[in-house]
Amino acid sequence: MSITTNLALNEPAYNSTSPTWDQPLNYNATILDQMFGNTTGVSVSTSGTPTYTNITAPSSTAAGSTSQAMRFNLTGALAANQTVLLPQNVAGMWVVTNSTSGAYTVTVGSNNGSNASAGTTVAPPQGFSILLYSDGTNVKKADDGILSSVTALTLTGNLVVGGTSTFNGTSTFNGSASTLAAIIQNAAEPATITATSATGTINFDVLTQSVLYYTTNASGNFTLNFRGNGSNTLNSILSTGQALTCVFINTNGSTPYYASAFTIDGTSVTPKWQNLVTPSSGNASALDIYTFAIIKTGSGTYTVLAGLVGYA
Repeated sequence: MSITTNLALNEPAYNSTSPTWDQPLNYNATILDQMFGNTTGVSVSTSGTPTYTNITAPSSTAAGSTSQAMRFNLTGALAANQTVLLPQNVAGMWVVTNSTSGAYTVTVGSNNGSNASAGTTVAPPQGFSILLYSDGTNVKKADDGILSSVTALTLTGNLVVGGTSTFNGTSTFNGSASTLAAIIQNAAEPATITATSATGTINFDVLTQSVLYYTTNASGNFTLNFRGNGSNTLNSILSTGQALTCVFINTNGSTPYYASAFTIDGTSVTPKWQNLVTPSSGNASALDIYTFAIIKTGSGTYTVLAGLVGYA
């Protein structure tokens, strides 16, 4: 009697089981019942070194506690990262619940015959259930990529994000009356470095940079114009009560030049200068660092706090 690859369903040959035809039929019915409702408990290794835990291969006699289940429940107090292996060449779809404890990862893969993963793997998050499928070699999330189509998402409680995350558009972190909205251990800001000589009107596009650095010696006094970018005004992207910080670095040669005028979206603004001193020249053979804190106080109105420091 032959059996199927993934579920070990019995395939008796014609007239081969008479008068015990009921046995393979009942086995098959039990296997299908297990696939639609059973949970197989998987005791993950609690070894202090990474190793593997095999899920038992399908049984043609419906033995139970095998891969013939709707759900795997992973348990154990982890002391190292561990791997759970599906039976070799067995394909299917399962709910996997990671009920383990300990600050380690469980990875689910398909056995290559040598107690290692044959292809791609998935690490179910602790404390959650996910839907996985295997083609007999690769294990993947059945809902892989579903979040890419979510247009609105509200989260409550704690959120832990691993790896690199990209946020397009505006993300708002509100905090509460007694907690900070965000704690950032470190962050990198985009800087535009260009071999350009400062002169005329220089557009500072806040949507693409926090720092703008001109590395060629300035050739004349210049105007700094702050805007969103070539298509968006600063007024349209910054709300009243919000602020941003910008840095412009000007390179001066033996003849110094400086920022003699300032505009936001093409409209003149008068900064309030650090130490109550408004610059009237640049610093020769130096880098002049202009720092601006732009605070929006109303529609099209701003308070601009500025500072100039020279570095030689």
